[in-house]
Amino acid sequence: MPHQEHLPQAGRQFAHRSRLSGAKAWLAALTGALLLLLLAASPAFAQATAAPALHVEAVHGTGWNDTAPPAEGWAPVTLPDSWATRWPGFDGVVWYRLTWQEPEQVRETGLLLHYLNMAGEVSLNGTPISRDDSLVEPLTRAWNTPRYWLLAPPLLRPGTNTLLVRVSGLFAYQAGLGPVSLGTPAAMQAEFEQERLVRRDLQVLGLAVSAAASAFFAALWLLRRRETAYGWFALMSVLWLLFGYNQIATSPWPFASNHSWQALNISTLLVFGVSYVVFALRFCGRRMPRLEGAALLVAVVGVLDLWLAPHADLIAHRAIWTLAGGFTVIAVNGTSIVHALRHRNSPMRSLAPFMAVSALTDAHDLLVFTQVIDSNTYYTTMSSYILLLGMALTLAAQFVKSLKRIENFNTELIEEVNAAKADLAATLAQQHALELTHARIGERVNLVSDLHDGLGGMLVGSIATLERTPENLSAPELLAMLKRLRDDLRLIIDATGRDDGARALGELLAPLRHRSAQLLDANGIDCRWQVSGIDTLELPPSQSLDLMRFLQEALTNVLKHSASRRVDVTVARAGAELRLSVRDDGRGFAVEGTGEAGGAGLRSLRTRARRLGAELQLQSRPGETQVALRMPLAS
Repeated sequence: MPHQEHLPQAGRQFAHRSRLSGAKAWLAALTGALLLLLLAASPAFAQATAAPALHVEAVHGTGWNDTAPPAEGWAPVTLPDSWATRWPGFDGVVWYRLTWQEPEQVRETGLLLHYLNMAGEVSLNGTPISRDDSLVEPLTRAWNTPRYWLLAPPLLRPGTNTLLVRVSGLFAYQAGLGPVSLGTPAAMQAEFEQERLVRRDLQVLGLAVSAAASAFFAALWLLRRRETAYGWFALMSVLWLLFGYNQIATSPWPFASNHSWQALNISTLLVFGVSYVVFALRFCGRRMPRLEGAALLVAVVGVLDLWLAPHADLIAHRAIWTLAGGFTVIAVNGTSIVHALRHRNSPMRSLAPFMAVSALTDAHDLLVFTQVIDSNTYYTTMSSYILLLGMALTLAAQFVKSLKRIENFNTELIEEVNAAKADLAATLAQQHALELTHARIGERVNLVSDLHDGLGGMLVGSIATLERTPENLSAPELLAMLKRLRDDLRLIIDATGRDDGARALGELLAPLRHRSAQLLDANGIDCRWQVSGIDTLELPPSQSLDLMRFLQEALTNVLKHSASRRVDVTVARAGAELRLSVRDDGRGFAVEGTGEAGGAGLRSLRTRARRLGAELQLQSRPGETQVALRMPLAS
């Protein structure tokens, strides 16, 4: 059989960075190894207890199309038999004749043929009972297929019975006939089921799991590209699927010969070894470009040599590169185990126990391949279950670890959120206190501004009157002056103490107009007003008060600084705009030098203009000064 096809599956390691408890991992690996030993021991035990004595002879035919064995040349052999040592270099047909004695009272008997390599035809007492599809190249690959028959009369007969097996094979792949067992139907049926489980069913299951694993880890890699170990493990799974397919393939299709099939199979093993090297490095978070490049170079040389070597030298080349691929996988297993033992924090520690089991099965299968162990059973495909168990446990451990981290993160997040909420509450409380303080300061500033613009202006006017003609003021005039100051103070208190809603601007402007006119007239200044379009104009109380204070401050500046004889005041509504203008014929002032500075009066004017969202215009020269305000009205 083509032993070179069944080298170690050491690439089933899980490519996820997590660590398992060492005791649990070793226990799981030991359990899997024991299961493999039980599977290996069961067929041998059944064969030892059930096989009767058989007389076996063999003779090689003269051509691939022989339909009957030669009459001479038979030689006794022992099963299992490989004719490569007896007839070196022989490719073709070998006939095996098995004879045994049946008693007069023939009973039903079970016949089990463990395997034949590669294709064959079986007949009992001259009656064909089995034949493979192709007995010439491309040969049917029946080397790993057990066969069971229930023999009963008339197939069996008293006395000598002859089982004739025609085997078509190639000496390069250890062609020959495996063990043949006769016994009770129940015993042979049980042994057949055991053989089929090991040789076929578990192999199929292993390949199905490989396919699922490759798809799963490929998806993980696509979702997390930076986790390159996932991608390499997916590639390993695909390569192992192709390599392990040899276990169940019954034809060398799409090739016309088994030689091409063998070249493909070993090429896949070499590339698998390279991907296994890179996976192990990525799993440990390392990169070794020189080692990776050397492994790739060896694989490329091996693949080219396998496909270009002549058939006459194929056996030697196949053996060399099969051993190279197998030893590469064993070396990776061994190095990974050593690395895990030396580095306690290495993620490889979670896979080391399972890699140890894989290394043992790898070594066993290489010994079978080199015929140091006389066996036909390979365990690398079945050992993949142990490795998959390790991967599953590694994934579970990583999931639990991540879940714990998430839970801890949630706890820490809740604590941090609570702390942040407490800090935010303290900050908000502090900010609220600052806002209250700022509001109080703002109220005080507004109050001071209002006192300055209104009451201050009236005080200035009253003082100016008293300074000019104090001897001409009578008691009623002085009382009237004090009443005007009282009325202005009341206006400030009413405006800042309550909000009765919007009022017509003309209604609010009338008292200011009356008082300012009297004050200016008393100081020898002719004040003329022009008011239009504001009788029905209603503004919010804050805007109305700002407008009145703006006019008060402008008129106060005229009284205090202009030394004028006439002032013209205009308050008019023009479409969606309110225009205010105060023009005097006084001495004027330098507008360019004031900027944002100037006296308290000018600063107050600018502040109120900004508060109203209006445009302030200042023009001044000797003999004419104008303060104008243009305020857009809400639609």
